[in-house]
Amino acid sequence: MLKGLEQAYAFDVHMRRDVDEQIPAQGAVLMGKDIGEGVVYENNGVKVTAFLVDHGPVKPALGFRVDYQGHAVVLSGDTRPSENLIKFSRGTDLLVHEVFDPEAYREVGNSLTPEQRKRVQDHHSTPEEAGKVFTKVAPRLAVYSHIAPPDVPDVLPHTRKTYSGPLEVGEDLMTIEIGEQVRVQRPSH
Repeated sequence: MLKGLEQAYAFDVHMRRDVDEQIPAQGAVLMGKDIGEGVVYENNGVKVTAFLVDHGPVKPALGFRVDYQGHAVVLSGDTRPSENLIKFSRGTDLLVHEVFDPEAYREVGNSLTPEQRKRVQDHHSTPEEAGKVFTKVAPRLAVYSHIAPPDVPDVLPHTRKTYSGPLEVGEDLMTIEIGEQVRVQRPSH
């Protein structure tokens, strides 16, 4: 992947390094590291732990837990429900989780066969399944992100069949402050 990025940005790097800004070449060196389950970053009290999630045949698929000053945020990544996701999410203040609405996908994914749509659905969490995860984890706040398909009808009523706790649908530029309370600020429209 990094070789592809280097190739894609070769002209831009050349212009910035050799022509216009003449920045040091070291500033354009890409450094990558393959990661697996476990602590992937720890510095100044911030700890990021990667954990395996179940995204069907896509392996490895990872979720991330960020711990800092007694608070935690979990990003589920693309996943269907899994015990590992629940295990790493317990005790979190905020669980950001993907959601897949199969009814809406049937309408927008009409170029796919029913079997193809089923395979896509099997890689993700329905609102009811995500609600079951939220119920087991009991985060201070659950937030939907990576909603598929985009612009689906309201997924909250389906989630409420299996989860009654605090829940928001994420949107671009939404801010979540975690402290004594968890506060959500939506962008001005």
